[in-house]
Amino acid sequence: MIKSKVPHVNLPSKYKMSLFPESIDFDIPGFKKHYVIRGRDTLAIRARDCAHWYDEMIDRVIDSCGKAFLPICRISDGEFLFLLGRQPEDFRIKRSNIERVHIFLADLKWRILLRGGLGPFTLGHYHSGRYSGREWAKARINQPSLIKQISEKGILALHLNYESIPFAERYFPALNKWLIENKIEITDENYYPFYFVYAMLTGERRSELFKGRRVLVVNGATGEKQDKILAGLLREGVEEIFWCAISQERSLYDKISVEKYTGKIDFVLVGAGIGKAPILLQLELLQVPCIDAGFIFEIWADSQNKYKRSYCATDAEWDEIKSDPLAAGI
Repeated sequence: MIKSKVPHVNLPSKYKMSLFPESIDFDIPGFKKHYVIRGRDTLAIRARDCAHWYDEMIDRVIDSCGKAFLPICRISDGEFLFLLGRQPEDFRIKRSNIERVHIFLADLKWRILLRGGLGPFTLGHYHSGRYSGREWAKARINQPSLIKQISEKGILALHLNYESIPFAERYFPALNKWLIENKIEITDENYYPFYFVYAMLTGERRSELFKGRRVLVVNGATGEKQDKILAGLLREGVEEIFWCAISQERSLYDKISVEKYTGKIDFVLVGAGIGKAPILLQLELLQVPCIDAGFIFEIWADSQNKYKRSYCATDAEWDEIKSDPLAAGI
């Protein structure tokens, strides 16, 4: 294991994964003060230096701009739920009676209102879409093939981080089994940690990606929010922006036409919720990196949102508001 000064967190044996036998200290340049101080690790295929791993991914994206198809699909708790179904709650979590009631009511809402489907109930204003139980079940049949194609052509940014407070570890065993059963090979070429994507788009090297680039945005935002996203990208130094509209809550079924952008863009930014996999694959003809940006669109729409997700605000940005947290709306 690669050592650091940050205390290591022991992952319970029942949550370990045969495909990712190593645990390494999670260390991203520019995000050291506020995200690893409690002890954060991630699963990996082999022991390696995390900072070098991070730079490797960014270099691959930059080298592919305007030249080669490189889909990057983030897969975290929302996608785990979609792909794997509901899993038993983490055995380390101790709930009060009031918390158990809230969980029961949320589960009841899920079962009655959506008949076991998926709805926009994620905390805050960012969600994955609205689908009935029947649609969800049918869509899950197609997902293994789509994810496998992405793994063969690009990158799966899997959320395999863990720390002292349980998050998505309860999905790890089911995910390990799902990858094996669907013959999705995990390699150094196609696996990078989930938070590398957030950090790439908000961190110290982001100007290398954005400055002077021509970007296609695939997103369902409209009106004022769309305008704010466009303005946010221009502030990052993007030279030219094209917009491909998709549905806000039903992107799994969207068919997009992007032929007219061939040769005109350097990379694509996608915000499609759980509809991301088919959308990413529809962009192959453009032969550019296609990045599943997700929540980062919310930051371009409102910069205060960077303080609401891990690895979205750099240490320098946290230091700026350290003496006045209300200035950041947190």
